[in-house]
Amino acid sequence: MKIIDRYIIRNFIVTFIFITISLQVLSIVIDISQRMHRLENNQGSIKKALIFYYPFWSIWLINTFSPISVFLSVIFFTSKLTHNSEITAILSSGISFRRLTLPYLISAIMIGIIALIINYYFLPIANKKKNQFHYQYLLSPRYKNKYEKNQTISTQISKNEYIFIQNFSKKKNIGKKCVYQKFNGKKLTYILKSRTIFWYKKYKIYILFDYRETTINKNRDFFVVGNYKIIKLPITPEQFLPEEYIAETMNIHELKKFINMEGDKKNMNMHLNEYYQRTSLPFSTLIFTILGLSISTRKKKGEIAYNMIIGITLAFFYIFFIEITKIYSNKDYIPSYLSVWLPNVIYGIITFFFYWNRSMKV
Repeated sequence: MKIIDRYIIRNFIVTFIFITISLQVLSIVIDISQRMHRLENNQGSIKKALIFYYPFWSIWLINTFSPISVFLSVIFFTSKLTHNSEITAILSSGISFRRLTLPYLISAIMIGIIALIINYYFLPIANKKKNQFHYQYLLSPRYKNKYEKNQTISTQISKNEYIFIQNFSKKKNIGKKCVYQKFNGKKLTYILKSRTIFWYKKYKIYILFDYRETTINKNRDFFVVGNYKIIKLPITPEQFLPEEYIAETMNIHELKKFINMEGDKKNMNMHLNEYYQRTSLPFSTLIFTILGLSISTRKKKGEIAYNMIIGITLAFFYIFFIEITKIYSNKDYIPSYLSVWLPNVIYGIITFFFYWNRSMKV
């Protein structure tokens, strides 16, 4: 690796960190000012929020907007090089524009791989912490009542297993009138009924009280009645009654298993969007790096401000484009993989033409 490569990579990463931290501080200040009233109404405090909410919220924000931070970093850093005629000197020394792209790609790949690992495994942990605080201190009264009210569960656990529960409370993890059934093909082979069911979260088990167990055979049925019975099921109450954002609290393997188990249920595209976005967002750092390089190496009067305006505008339209396609996907108008990857495809085509046009002028 040449000195120029190390110089570009170092400055790229430093600028990326600086812009990311600056955006986080600004976002936290704005967010606190907007949420202060709700925090006070729910017996929370800014101190609690700064300790138990915003560190995890920042991880989510950094990772979600890392492609945009990369884009602005490339434009800001490279525009300064162009303004100081350093890019012109590098190209005049015999280094091709394609060769100049290499350190930028290395930096983007490094950031992209880190973002991918965080997206797959560490972001769900941060989201769990963030959502716990959000539900306790930041949820509006209307949504809090909706979250805490008892609900009916009627779902298929596996190919041959079904469960039905009346009045299940997610707050207390207790439900009434539970019926668990097993089938062999279309034939019912087992029924377990109980007056009450309790989810013991610590040990991930269900305790059924006042139960009646029926095993159905060809010749005769067998009955068992008891005070309580402990069972394990491959599904949790959070999966029985998934929150709108439950997908963001699962690592990539848990999310894939959850999607396979849920099948074609309503609102599945919302979870599929999260699944595909775990990969598409880190990948987009490559696209925005090349696009930023192509835009910011053109010598213009007042190029830094001009290039930053172009960068912010394109970044805004990218975010807007993603949100629009996800809305259409959530309503089942377009497939989820298309809604997530289409913005990258469109911006990839734009990047190709910007890069091809810039490299032809060198």
